[in-house]
Amino acid sequence: MTTERSASGGNDAAGDAPGPDLAIVGVGNPLMGDDGVGPTVVERLEDSPAGSAAGVRLMDAGTTGFLALEGMSGAERAVVVDAVQTGETPGTIHEYRCVDGNFETDIPEMTMHDVSFTEAMVAGRDVYDLPDEIRILGVEPADVSIGDELSEAVEEAADELMELLIDRIDDTNAKSTATEHTGSEGES
Repeated sequence: MTTERSASGGNDAAGDAPGPDLAIVGVGNPLMGDDGVGPTVVERLEDSPAGSAAGVRLMDAGTTGFLALEGMSGAERAVVVDAVQTGETPGTIHEYRCVDGNFETDIPEMTMHDVSFTEAMVAGRDVYDLPDEIRILGVEPADVSIGDELSEAVEEAADELMELLIDRIDDTNAKSTATEHTGSEGES
């Protein structure tokens, strides 16, 4: 599901309005245990007061890498939430930053279930209007077997991610509000 709030507070389809300030895209399969952390976090954001913030697009991309790119297209900034296996303790949150199509540090292979994220970004740069800065928030899974519940460790990480993302949404709204007030004062 894609939800984008316009400055007037109404819902707009992702392609029907100017790009948002912030896109938050959840990736994963909620029927495979901890692999569903991305969609779970997006769903919880949609159900929270932060989910109705202007200038924010929330999208569950499922297991499709190119759909994740579509969710980010036109946004100023993007955050992708997914399960990422590195061998660390389950529930560990990893953050990776990609600027202008290049990751600042080595990242584990993120298959995004159909094509690697880096392959999708390289192929999609010419097709999608991707943000200059994309952050990946990867949660170390404990269990990716069939099941529709997150493990305790990943559930705690999802709560932590909610707080982090709500802070980013609040920062986005503060910047948008400041810009709107500055622009309207200049027009008087």
